[in-house]
Amino acid sequence: MKNFKELILKHKGKIICVMGGAASLESDLKKVNADIYISTNGHGLQFQTADYLLAMDETNRTHNMPMGKYLSQINSAPIISPRGYADYQLTNWPQAPRDVLSGMVATWAAFVMGAKCVVLAGMDAYGGDAGYVDEARKIARDVDCPVRVVSGSLAKIWEQYDQDEKFGRYSPAATIDRWLELTKDAQEYLVLKPTNVTGRALKKDDKVTLSPIDAARLLKHRMIKEA
Repeated sequence: MKNFKELILKHKGKIICVMGGAASLESDLKKVNADIYISTNGHGLQFQTADYLLAMDETNRTHNMPMGKYLSQINSAPIISPRGYADYQLTNWPQAPRDVLSGMVATWAAFVMGAKCVVLAGMDAYGGDAGYVDEARKIARDVDCPVRVVSGSLAKIWEQYDQDEKFGRYSPAATIDRWLELTKDAQEYLVLKPTNVTGRALKKDDKVTLSPIDAARLLKHRMIKEA
């Protein structure tokens, strides 16, 4: 398992499309011209090859199976997640350790990966659900690059997508340095006793990468040790 910090600024200046699970996804993707595609929870793979998968959930409720097992069965793209099935483990994200919606974490992840614009396809906020719109409003505070919405009510938060829009030369936002700072001292630990951290259920003998802040309490109570 690698740490997500390895992906920060990896795709500088690219247009990154995040694929949600709305019925509009197929038609939305036909309008999008992106360099990198992130599928949330495995959505949209029948329409577009994904460069990354991102999931915050432990279980895929639609298919009633563990999310890691489901994602590995349907695609070989690297998985970004705070869970144990990740290829790139999230040790920090906006509002962590709270389990923020996968689509919103993916929007933020695309930003810190270097997107000059994040395009949201197939995200209709569950038909305009006010709670989802509120979540988008919260995550927007931590996304310091243009975000465009192909269709749906998230256009209340970000502007509508126009494939002819130009964004000029890319310059990384200074706020990305904060996320690099939060992840630079993360290290690997061995789990001694079953526990939970940043939304993850950890079993004895698991190996996990944690920031110093997340590790401190567990080290104090001898739940983990340095690997």
